[in-house]
Amino acid sequence: MTNATDWKHKQKERQKILRNFGSTNQKIKRSYKPLYLIVLIVGFALLTIVLGTYFYHKYERESAITVTGSNIIVKRGGDFQNALNRAKPGDTILLEAGAVFKGNFVLPNKQGNEYITIRSSASDAQLPPAEKRLDPKKYAAVLPKILTPSSAPAIATEGKSHHYRFVGVEISAATEDYVYNLVLLGDENQKADETPHHIEFDRTYLHPNPNGRTRRGVGLISSETTVKNSYISGFAYPDEETQGIASWVGPGPYKIINNFIEAGGENVFFGGDASKIKGLVPSDIEIKGNYMTKPLEWRGKVGIKCTLELKTARRVIISGNVIENSFDENVIRFTVRAAGGAAPWNTIEDVVVENNIIRNSGGGINFLGVDDGAKSETMKRVKINNNLFIDLGFSRWGSDGRFITISDGEDISITNNTIFHSGNIIMAHGNPSKRFVFRDNIVSYNDYGYNGEQGGVGGKVLEFYFSDMIFAGNVIVNAKNLPQKYMSVPARNYFAGGFQSIGFMDLQKGNFRLSPNSAFKGKGTNGKDPGVDFDVFEKAFGGKTF
Repeated sequence: MTNATDWKHKQKERQKILRNFGSTNQKIKRSYKPLYLIVLIVGFALLTIVLGTYFYHKYERESAITVTGSNIIVKRGGDFQNALNRAKPGDTILLEAGAVFKGNFVLPNKQGNEYITIRSSASDAQLPPAEKRLDPKKYAAVLPKILTPSSAPAIATEGKSHHYRFVGVEISAATEDYVYNLVLLGDENQKADETPHHIEFDRTYLHPNPNGRTRRGVGLISSETTVKNSYISGFAYPDEETQGIASWVGPGPYKIINNFIEAGGENVFFGGDASKIKGLVPSDIEIKGNYMTKPLEWRGKVGIKCTLELKTARRVIISGNVIENSFDENVIRFTVRAAGGAAPWNTIEDVVVENNIIRNSGGGINFLGVDDGAKSETMKRVKINNNLFIDLGFSRWGSDGRFITISDGEDISITNNTIFHSGNIIMAHGNPSKRFVFRDNIVSYNDYGYNGEQGGVGGKVLEFYFSDMIFAGNVIVNAKNLPQKYMSVPARNYFAGGFQSIGFMDLQKGNFRLSPNSAFKGKGTNGKDPGVDFDVFEKAFGGKTF
């Protein structure tokens, strides 16, 4: 009995303990319920905030785009790339005036041949008139700003993209990283049928981030491309070859019309590389009415090569431009390059340089008719006609003030130019040039007139390098009063003791027309005046009187 009673008593004790434990456990569980609820509420709230923020920003970006007929209006904070993707040929994308759009935007390939226009939402009256150059000081407030946030271009293209026009926008960099191209049209590895085409930049403002580095304003690996009425500035750094506009392997045609272009290495540059497309040469290029310059404060502080350079180009017209400020260097270079032998078809052919003001530089034009480091085609048919060259060399601009440096080439003609320079007329080197023409110019003999690697100075240089040349009708200033026999100038040329004795209308005021009393009036080989024909010249500058 005792054992049975003890066992029952122990069982009751166990049950009591279990009941107490269960009650305590329930109390513990009940005590955690509020905490679970709080965690659940907080988690749900955070999820709601995250999703709400995402959808709010998505809605905000999408609601910042309004479509009205053929206009896609993109307000501040709107998705510009979305607008580009949605746009149809013939549409206009209106970017809010003064707003910032950061991104690496790509122009998609669309079906159809009507232009998609990307422009400021400002009215036409608030932008420069059509065909008038943009002045950013006057119009910066109404220009939407397209800024790259990275080293990639602000504007690039898909393969085959076409028919896009930018009007009244600013393009720059938000990043201080190195940017190769603010705008890059095309791809170096593209096939011939993938080339972007029919793209225009009109009244646009391109410049680097002032605290970063951007090598190039516009890179052209495209065809049927126009840059006009635009302001391209600030592309210059120490020890760096920069460009405002450059096409190294693009096919063309190109129109570069009425722009302000400022860059250190070359303001405008064509050629110099080997295209993946065999035989490709940038062709059918118009460079007209531009102001190509370098600020005086850049001298000695940034990398400067020249102002205009062609390394590979065919069918080029360069007319009505101001081309200036290549300190201590030639202002223009036409130098054939075959890109390390990989492009033996590279050449310069059928180039006309006429009716330009070319000034304030270390020297004039450098011709390299064949690549001196690799096999290339020979430069052919380059005409330098009716240009005014002012202040080449002298103490102010450095270098030797040489007018022409030349090696090789065929059918290069220098005609009806008026040249003020401090060095020799010609420096020849390398191989002789064939059918060289130097006719009806006003030029200075200075110390030696012409010199070369072969033949020393004087007449022997002409005989060696230009054996079949035409050298006639020129007025040669002999300000140093050298003996004419020593000068070895071919027959049918004329001498003036100094520029004062030529008989300009007003030398001091820069009126370089020949006066009716000039001894050289009508003495050109064609019965007209030597030097610039200013009636033709002024037409190229819109009637401005010189």
